[in-house]
Amino acid sequence: MRFTIAVPPEHRSILLGRAAGEMRRAMVFVAGGTADVVLGLPGDGTFADCEIWPGTEAAEALVRSAWARLQDRRDMERLHEVGRALVSEQNLDRLLDLILTKARELLLAEAGSIYLLTGEEDRPELLFAHTQNARVSLPFHRFAMPISRETLAGFVALSQESLNLPDAYHIPAEAPYHFNDSYDRQAGYRTTSILVVPMLDTEGQVLGVLQLLNRQEEDGRVVAFTSADQRLAQSLAGQAAVAVKNAQLREEIERLFEGFVAASVTAIEARDPVTSGHSGRVAELTVGLAEVVNATPNGPYGNLAFTDRQLRELRYASLLHDFGKVGVREQVLVKAKKLDPGQLEIILQRLRQRELEEALDALARAWKGGGSTALWERTLQDRQTEAERLIHLVRQSNEPTVMAQEVAEGLGLLEDLTFTHWSGERRALVEPADLASLRIRRGSLSEAERLEIESHVTHTFRFLERIPWTRDLAGIPDIAYAHHERLTGRGYPRKLAEPEIPVQSRAMAIADVYDALTAQDRPYKGAVPVERSLAILDEEAREGALDRGLLDLFIEARIYERTARKA
Repeated sequence: MRFTIAVPPEHRSILLGRAAGEMRRAMVFVAGGTADVVLGLPGDGTFADCEIWPGTEAAEALVRSAWARLQDRRDMERLHEVGRALVSEQNLDRLLDLILTKARELLLAEAGSIYLLTGEEDRPELLFAHTQNARVSLPFHRFAMPISRETLAGFVALSQESLNLPDAYHIPAEAPYHFNDSYDRQAGYRTTSILVVPMLDTEGQVLGVLQLLNRQEEDGRVVAFTSADQRLAQSLAGQAAVAVKNAQLREEIERLFEGFVAASVTAIEARDPVTSGHSGRVAELTVGLAEVVNATPNGPYGNLAFTDRQLRELRYASLLHDFGKVGVREQVLVKAKKLDPGQLEIILQRLRQRELEEALDALARAWKGGGSTALWERTLQDRQTEAERLIHLVRQSNEPTVMAQEVAEGLGLLEDLTFTHWSGERRALVEPADLASLRIRRGSLSEAERLEIESHVTHTFRFLERIPWTRDLAGIPDIAYAHHERLTGRGYPRKLAEPEIPVQSRAMAIADVYDALTAQDRPYKGAVPVERSLAILDEEAREGALDRGLLDLFIEARIYERTARKA
């Protein structure tokens, strides 16, 4: 900080002799000017001037006036800088640290603490939230205490008055508050001057207390805080209160989002219990892969870095990527085999009924023809053997594994089989729709059912896009929407091309496929070993479906082990 003075040369030494410290170092003398005394900043006009030499006493008064106004300007500029810094920080812990750092810088304080108002409305407490000390260091532990007028912070919080104490150990005996010297005794510290100011929001509500200790001169001497220091601290505390309130509101919103996401994941898993834990594992793998991208300065994604907010956005998108399953019919969503148990039971029961019907026919023919008992028994055994063979065929074809050719050919035996309905009509033993399901070559889903399952991605997007996400979470719907797309354009539901697929969705696709392959809780398939699963992913990348750069990081950094340990 500098200011200029134009003054007759013979009086310079007198003015310098009457100035000291920072004010003396800030004075810059110039030769000549429009007046005998000109006070101001270079190129910034004047604070005060006069046309004739006013005398030493008046000149000194002008200099001190200019210095005071310059200090006011400096303080305002510093407050503006602090305000901009506080607004830019949204993490509460980092914000508290920043508030103390800036307050100590502005007021030349050696140490300081921040207390926040917490607890219920009828039982408020003060939380010892943050502390700094340039001289000594002790382990910091947050703790809450009842608000009491007997403590310095409690008195300020309740009265909304500031305390400016020249010496903590010489507080007037009639004061309702006292100084707690436990920290000094524990740390071997000596608290002298104390400035305690309330942190008031724009509505005049106390959010906390800012406490500063030991104002230091440049030579290290501890002095009392001035009235100007107190006014500056009160202005800073007001800014800090607004910033803290904003940060607290943001934390409340984030807790709300966390609760919403957790409830949504619970709903997904209740709807599809066989994939319980899948969303959490995919989130852990996807975020882990993104963190490795951040830590890798080279390669195709060497210039990409995800911020903390983007990682949180990616985590939420991963946790919610399957939420659209709530819009898929339950019998399709949890379908473990080609026929549901009720359908299978009906077919098998009909086969037994057919066996008995044919046995009765054979018995009737044998009775009419005077046949022997041996012929009847042989016929009965033949019918039973055929029924067992057909039952085995149906059960075997109902499995979701890859169907053998002989099983596929054997299903033709079921086409013309009939049984007697309760109405007396002869009807097809296996309905055409059930026969079509049994003929599914791989898996348990028909083409229509597969499309219905795939529709969960669209359901997810339509659900997520209706949520008024904050600006830093606005990408969640699009990230989740593209997690089944493939770089070859053969994914679903939109068949996006490579440039259209966000890198976050590409990372999620790798995590999603890996977890689906290795999952041990799927009733319709066995868990694929890790090495085989990685080989399948590698094959997908060679074919251009999965992102090669991200998969290499996934394998090299052994991201897959994060969920393997849990399993």
